[in-house]
Amino acid sequence: MRNTRFSYRHVLAGSLLALAIVAAGPVGAAQTQQTKGQRIGLKGYCPVCIADANKWEKGSPDHQATYDGVTYYFPNDTIKKKFVANPAKYVPALAGDCVVCYAKVHKRVPGDIRHTSRHGNRLFLFPSDKELEVFRKNPKEFADVDLALNGDCAVCLVHAHKRVPGKAEFTEVYNGFRYQFPSAKEQAAFRKDPARYAAAASKTNGKSAPKKDRPAGGDTLTVTGKTTCAGCEHGVTPIQNPEELGLAVDTADGKVVVVEQAHKLYGSVYKKRFSGQQVRVSGRVLKQEGRVTWIEPTELTVLK
Repeated sequence: MRNTRFSYRHVLAGSLLALAIVAAGPVGAAQTQQTKGQRIGLKGYCPVCIADANKWEKGSPDHQATYDGVTYYFPNDTIKKKFVANPAKYVPALAGDCVVCYAKVHKRVPGDIRHTSRHGNRLFLFPSDKELEVFRKNPKEFADVDLALNGDCAVCLVHAHKRVPGKAEFTEVYNGFRYQFPSAKEQAAFRKDPARYAAAASKTNGKSAPKKDRPAGGDTLTVTGKTTCAGCEHGVTPIQNPEELGLAVDTADGKVVVVEQAHKLYGSVYKKRFSGQQVRVSGRVLKQEGRVTWIEPTELTVLK
């Protein structure tokens, strides 16, 4: 009975701590409650220990925090609080995916903790030594692959319709990409609705940004068709989130358009994708292979 009572007190204390951290303003960007089916970052190693002490130390599920959809483990609550206070400082580049792969073929390929490099006090992961060596030969070519809008403020772009340089001290990470802001005000606005501002950034990169700011691809595409499940119907998945089955739009002429980030940007359409809704979608082309085209969407409208 003594051990049972201790267990109850421990769980209650952990829950109260989690709620307190989530409610504490700026640190609310990193969630501390465990969720089912969570993605564990760095195979359970502590990102703070790696960044601050250059030490690979295993964390514990008892001390965890989730940021940008990835859960990280820490050895104790003191180290976890350092992460929660500024998670963008500690998470690996491109959420642990390979920056070389993304730069060369515009594909999100998960990295491996056996193949890592430190550059600019950031951790980069690669699927093999081949990509690691490419990075080491010229890290400046790949270090900012994950920097959205070339460091300009996405919130300013939406509300003021102009490019305003952000600052590294005001950084948020969404879907592995870094967004920078001129002040904490814009940073807080981004936190409230990151999908909205990320979509605007994608639209600008695809249509009106200078060529140096554009990722690979760049052509825009608009199609009309019915929604289907990309993985179930066509055996393909999104490039940026291959673990998702994905949303596809089947056109009347037999083409298939895979809509990246549909599960985040267009949740209701994504959930009803099996019903064959008629939609119109526009976006920047990431890749084309046969009759399948992958796009980074800028707009999706359900047609009646």
